[in-house]
Amino acid sequence: ALDMVFGFIHSAMKDDPTTFDGFDIAKFLGVERTVRVTTMANGDMLCMKLHEVFGEDDQFNEEMGNAMKQQILVNAREGRREEYDSAAGLAILFDQAGGQLTPAMANAINESTENQPRIEALIAEVKVEWDKWDVAD
Repeated sequence: ALDMVFGFIHSAMKDDPTTFDGFDIAKFLGVERTVRVTTMANGDMLCMKLHEVFGEDDQFNEEMGNAMKQQILVNAREGRREEYDSAAGLAILFDQAGGQLTPAMANAINESTENQPRIEALIAEVKVEWDKWDVAD
């Protein structure tokens, strides 16, 4: 409810910020809205997410955002279930779309892979418990 998800709504807001005047739940709760990276996001939203997560860079433009959107669609058509909202996921998508990784992006990917063995061990523990309860039903 607090995330910007749909590209067509974002485009309308960009063209005319008063388009959706009224109650704003994010403002009411005192939190900042963030862009959620999905197949419904447009290139401009992806560019906004890059700036939000990694700061300023000349590569973070609408053209790159559109290339990233196309890569999301290619991944979906190929049946690849990818995560793009984390810094590492966004950096990997950026790389797949033809961008040159910035040092911050490379760092985000490195940090995520350092934690991978621990994450996989936790998932395995949860799966064991899940299977116990699933069989009990």
